[in-house]
Amino acid sequence: MECARCGRGIPDEASFCQYCGARQPTIGEELTEAGREVAEAMVVVAQRVVEAARPVARQAAATGKRAAGKAAKELEPSVEKAKRSAKAATRRAARATKKVARQVKASGKR
Repeated sequence: MECARCGRGIPDEASFCQYCGARQPTIGEELTEAGREVAEAMVVVAQRVVEAARPVARQAAATGKRAAGKAAKELEPSVEKAKRSAKAATRRAARATKKVARQVKASGKR
């Protein structure tokens, strides 16, 4: 594995880096960090959806209630697709995180 601080190769079971002395994160800490990154990625996706919706919302406000209702209906499939994509990405990240954690755990038993 690589040291969390200096990036040099160190043994998988190492608790500290033999080069820089940095303490290496536990599996739990790694999973927590992975979860945090997944959450941050979801925020980015949500922000992109909001940014994409802004021009439509501005146009809808300018053209009145009827146009706003129509725009909302037109935008709905895109929003749903973005939600599904974010959910799928989150699932893939969680599964990848679990897979790596299992590999780390298995290598610790060797």
